[in-house]
Amino acid sequence: MVLGMEDPIIMVAWISTVLSAVGCVIFGIRYWNRGGDDSQ
Repeated sequence: MVLGMEDPIIMVAWISTVLSAVGCVIFGIRYWNRGGDDSQ
């Protein structure tokens, strides 16, 4: 039992959720000031 989780599928779901959130943060930081139509 790790972190109170007895079922390994719950552990996989929890880890994938955390990794997805980290990936979104990295993506946001990387592309923060990119893009947009600057033509006037």
